[in-house]
Amino acid sequence: MQDRPWDRDKDYDTLVKWWRDWEFGQVPKECLPPAGIVVEAEGNPICAGGLYVGEGTQFGFMEWIVTDKQADGRKVHTALKLCIDSIMKLAKDRGLKLVYTATKEQALHKRYTKYHNMMLTESNVKTFLRDLDGAYSNDLTWISDDEQIDSRNK
Repeated sequence: MQDRPWDRDKDYDTLVKWWRDWEFGQVPKECLPPAGIVVEAEGNPICAGGLYVGEGTQFGFMEWIVTDKQADGRKVHTALKLCIDSIMKLAKDRGLKLVYTATKEQALHKRYTKYHNMMLTESNVKTFLRDLDGAYSNDLTWISDDEQIDSRNK
C-alpha cells in the first residue's frame, strides 16, 4: 500500500463516488482542505482523508475520512491505519501540535483511540454552520445528519 497527497481536482470524482456509495452528501470541492491523503493498493484508491490547518496556529482538523465501500475489509483496515497515520505525520511536518476530529461513526471512534492514540474529548456534541453568502444552504446533506435533514424537509 502506498499513501500520497490528495489532489482535490484529480481525486474529487473518486471521493464523490465513495460518498454516494455510503449515502453521504457531496462535499463541495472548494470546501475540502488543500491538504489530504489518499491510500492506494496496486494503483487503486482505497481511502482518503483531509487535514484543515488553522492559519497562524498549531491546530489542525482531520475530516472527510472515507473509504471505497467495495474494497476488501482487511485492505480497508490497513489502508485506514496508513491514511490516518499519514495525516498525523502531515500535521507534524506542518508544525501542528494538536489534531482534532469529530465523527458519529462508531468504528472510527474505536479506531482513533485504539490505533492512533487519540483521546475522546467530547461525547455529546451538536455542530452548527453558518452559510455566509447563501451559496450552500440548498444542499447541506454533506454536513448534516439524518435528523437535521428530515427536520429541514418538513
